[in-house]
Amino acid sequence: MSGSFVPVLLPEPQPAPMPVATDLRVAFQGEAGSFSEQAVVQLWRGTAQPVSMRTFDDVMDAAESGDVDYGIVPIESTLVGGVDVAYDLLAMHEGLAVVAETIVPIHLSLLGLPGASIAGLKSLLSHPIMLAQCAYFLDAHRHINPEPAWDTAGAARTVVERGDPAVAAAAAPLAAERFGLEVLKEHIEDRLDTMMRFLAVATDPESPAAGVPSRTAVLFAVPDNAGALLSVVAPLAAAGFNVSHLTSRPTREPWRYQFFMEFDHVGRDARAAEAIGEIRRVSTVSRLLGTFARWPAPIRDTSPLA
Repeated sequence: MSGSFVPVLLPEPQPAPMPVATDLRVAFQGEAGSFSEQAVVQLWRGTAQPVSMRTFDDVMDAAESGDVDYGIVPIESTLVGGVDVAYDLLAMHEGLAVVAETIVPIHLSLLGLPGASIAGLKSLLSHPIMLAQCAYFLDAHRHINPEPAWDTAGAARTVVERGDPAVAAAAAPLAAERFGLEVLKEHIEDRLDTMMRFLAVATDPESPAAGVPSRTAVLFAVPDNAGALLSVVAPLAAAGFNVSHLTSRPTREPWRYQFFMEFDHVGRDARAAEAIGEIRRVSTVSRLLGTFARWPAPIRDTSPLA
């Protein structure tokens, strides 16, 4: 695998307003130093207490039960696309609403024990989503085998625990300092502008103020006939709303699918409420997952690629 992409670092977006209180607890999957924890810190400006959970299921359970105030999960990557488990958990947890989003730049470093070398590596540990974002690096170093781990920071910890110079982790640069590892190579992600979008969930829905750039997430299923999906998106197009995200997931009923969709509008727009009503009318099943303020989009670099 090869590519001629010339990476360009883009400006990082600034946080959208979220409740600020020192006693807020937000569940995330992974351990301290993970990108999910970074999403918590970024969205709440460092005022909320990140609460580590083992799995995405644990995050959603804790948020729905009230053990924490919010949960946060990754929903899509600019490199590998959607996170299937997140779609499925949003469908399963009917007591939760999507209340916010944030976008985290993903910069992965190759971390090894002091004295380790790339030539001597045999295994690369990281979360499967992150390993998928290192395809070019792994293709260029085929002696290194990817090994899934439950978390990027957890992968760095495992490198230390194993004490094997042939094992490395793909993790955030901060993990090197935290676990006493060496950065063997910076930016092993396929693109420097790689980003991961996260959704925050809570039991109480949010309602962005009038005029605030907003996004609505819905889950729906349509009849299995020609034009059924068009009947959902056509009213959105007619109202001038951009469908920013659309994906299908199995319903567990043979050959039946449901759709996760997000569309953009402004807060308190009556036309958005009308569009949701139309989606409900033409769908066999539908659920409003939440309306929330859009995370500020980064400035796109339009310079030509080499």
